[in-house]
Amino acid sequence: MSDARSSAGTRVLLLAIGIMAIGAAGTVLAHGDHDWMRADSFRNPVTGEHCCGENDCAVVPGSDVEVVPDGWKILSTGEWIPDRETLRSKDGRFWRCHQPNGVRRCFFAPPGTS
Repeated sequence: MSDARSSAGTRVLLLAIGIMAIGAAGTVLAHGDHDWMRADSFRNPVTGEHCCGENDCAVVPGSDVEVVPDGWKILSTGEWIPDRETLRSKDGRFWRCHQPNGVRRCFFAPPGTS
């Protein structure tokens, strides 16, 4: 009977390890979309502030962004971003990074979209 207990204990341990590994992989994937911003240490071209801290950058759907004279407009918020404050996205998507209070740090636009 000790072999049965040992086998059951091993299965429970392997199951727990598997669940932890899946959870860790999900966390890595969740942060992977904008790792290029952190890796390149982008800064706001006007203020010099670092663009990306943990959990402060999000994709802005292209359908929510409009080219306007001298910049961009996020349609859902009405926010205008001047060209001089716009950085080029490396993944072909629009991104907005913000401070904890919601104020924009950086805005990334795909190359060739202005």
